[in-house]
Amino acid sequence: MSVHQATAQLSPPRSISEAKSIIDERKLKVSGGVSATQIFYGASGTDERRDPYTYFLSGNLTFSMFSVSVPLTFSYTNQEFSFSHQLPSVSFNQYGIQPTYKWMKFYIGYNTLTLSPYTMSGHLFLGGGIEAKPPGRVSATALYGRFRKATMPDNTGEGGAFERMGYGVKLGIHFKPRPNKYRRKVTFKSKYTRDGELRAQAKTPQKKPKEPTKSAPFSDNTDLLELIVFGAKDRPGSLPQLDDSTGLFPEENVVLSARVNKTLWKKFSVEAEVATSAITADARIEEKDGNRQTVFLVTDGIFTRRANTAYYNAYKGQVNYNQQSFTVGIGYERVDPDYRTHGTYFFNNDFENITLNFSTQMWQGKFSINGSVGSQRNNLNEQNMSTLRRASASVNVNAILHPKLNLSLAYSNFQSITRVRNQFDIVNQLTPFDNLRDSLDFTQISQNANISINYQTINLPAHRQFWNANANVQVASGEGGNTTNNAGTVFYNASTSYNFNWNKIGFTTVLALNYSQNEVETTLARIVGPTITLAKTLLKKRLKVSLAASLNNSYLDSNLTGSIINLRLNGGYTLLKNHRFNLNILTLRRNATDTSRDTFAEFTATLGYNYSF
Repeated sequence: MSVHQATAQLSPPRSISEAKSIIDERKLKVSGGVSATQIFYGASGTDERRDPYTYFLSGNLTFSMFSVSVPLTFSYTNQEFSFSHQLPSVSFNQYGIQPTYKWMKFYIGYNTLTLSPYTMSGHLFLGGGIEAKPPGRVSATALYGRFRKATMPDNTGEGGAFERMGYGVKLGIHFKPRPNKYRRKVTFKSKYTRDGELRAQAKTPQKKPKEPTKSAPFSDNTDLLELIVFGAKDRPGSLPQLDDSTGLFPEENVVLSARVNKTLWKKFSVEAEVATSAITADARIEEKDGNRQTVFLVTDGIFTRRANTAYYNAYKGQVNYNQQSFTVGIGYERVDPDYRTHGTYFFNNDFENITLNFSTQMWQGKFSINGSVGSQRNNLNEQNMSTLRRASASVNVNAILHPKLNLSLAYSNFQSITRVRNQFDIVNQLTPFDNLRDSLDFTQISQNANISINYQTINLPAHRQFWNANANVQVASGEGGNTTNNAGTVFYNASTSYNFNWNKIGFTTVLALNYSQNEVETTLARIVGPTITLAKTLLKKRLKVSLAASLNNSYLDSNLTGSIINLRLNGGYTLLKNHRFNLNILTLRRNATDTSRDTFAEFTATLGYNYSF
């Protein structure tokens, strides 16, 4: 055989470590963790607030081999949660799988996906989905599943829902190609040179290495155009025929959206999204919408436009000028009254914002400020009795005034949706799972101010002491949104604590004082009380124990209405690094001075086990 006809062959591993990595890639690897929690509960003097015995099982497992990764998550409990009628189908007995292979990711079971803020964002669904991000300039996302299960209304007509099926497609066109990071680096070469010499003996001329080209790294969220279609439809046959007085009708929704993000001349960035939503409040209406001058003509094959179909629009744009030390920009957002989509749980609508945005850092990052100023108005269709027009602003300031002193300030009067929660909700909660019941209970806030101070008084290797304080004021609004009706309420929350840490002996003491106040019309409700916590690590830090005691006094106007005393004992033991056992015991006693309230006591014990690998 001529040397010029030598067959090219795959180069073998060049080192032991490279050979090991090839072998390891072909092994099945399993990682993740599982947990089991049992809760025992008893009460005297009042009705029980939860089941006497509850268990929670959850886990996350990841199977990987070659270029395939299969994450699996699941959770199961025998406890039933009661939500508002707006969320009748949330279940915590869930499972989900998210396998990946190279540039593809699959969603199976219970999952959440985000298409855009105006189409689908954070909504749980049971079904399947796929994200494809191949090398090149195109990406795609598709999903289909159940967004809500059928629920019969109660005796008052509340809490009912039709089964809702939904779908979504997002197509992304990138202005920069996505690099191929999955390409195998395989070298084919003959052991002879073109001159017939062995390569080991041939003198290879030294080539000057190429200088790397400087280019902006690829990003999935910038320099792209996205086209989105989302739709959902209630199944009328999922419930028996209901009387119209219940106000429960099968709905149908489709949303079209286009989003663009582009960097110009390295200093400017432009981002914009336009969305339009079509909502049919009663899909039983047979009369069709004959309008031919609408963008929803493209959805006629998947969405039926009816005489009672309503159409709403949302717009958002932002232009920024970016420098190394600061960023300044202008933004515009407008959302029509009653704009909503079946792809989100809550939505803020009927507003128009024009803002000037800015951010900067100074003094080597010791001082930073970012915020926006502008104008905000509502009643865009001029159908309400009054119109709110006001200057709007938000600002966040972080300052390191001294190596031992940090200060943080924040203020905003933009309309926002948040969950209002004070420190006593945490202090008096029976178990960590109690927050699941009201984790979707939101309040619309029109003003929010916050201050936080941290001061380190002693910082020694064996002994540390520090003090912190937080204060927050929130003003609730009743305009728009499908949220809790706390209109006109002002929430005040403040807390301060002093921490002693003796690192050498593993002992910690925390002294805290909490204060909460709610003002609504002429009523003033206050809660105030101290908390002391003692914590200790034992057995070479494998065992951690803590004891906390708190007293909370409740006042209505100036009258003491009751007090709560609770003692909480926590213990955690780590065995062989991967096994952890937890025990939490809480005794709570409520003493009522108001005859309209009961005096009662509660006992809760939580036993948990976690295994990670």
